[in-house]
Parts: sequence; C-alpha cells; structure tokens
Amino acid sequence: MTTSPLRDPAHELPPGALSSEVALQLAREALAKHENASVRDQVAMYFAASDLQYALRTLVVALDAEASR
Repeated sequence: MTTSPLRDPAHELPPGALSSEVALQLAREALAKHENASVRDQVAMYFAASDLQYALRTLVVALDAEASR
C-alpha cells in the first residue's frame, strides 16, 4: 500500500496567492464591470482604477507564483 502526502510544497502557491485562472477571471470581471464608465465621472473613474489595479496586481502575483514553482 502506498500513500501520497496530503500536500506537496513544490506545487503550492504562496499563502494568499490565487491561481492564475481565478486571477484572470477576477480581471475579466473588473474589465466588464467598468467597461462603460465615463471619463467625465470622477467617482466612476476612481472605482474603475481601484478595481483594475487590484485585479492587475492579483494577476501578476498569481503568474509570478506559478512561474517560480
């Protein structure tokens, strides 16, 4: 009888990092959410910039984490 470990550190993402698939979906959702935001609406631009920056940073962290595995 052979057993396998419950987790393999060589194939795990760092704590808090999302998989690239989840991060990409988050980015797509942020783009879709703000695609019709008016550049004349300062509040809309603030929220769009915040959401898109978060999505981009999350995607970069996920891709970097997967590249280093």
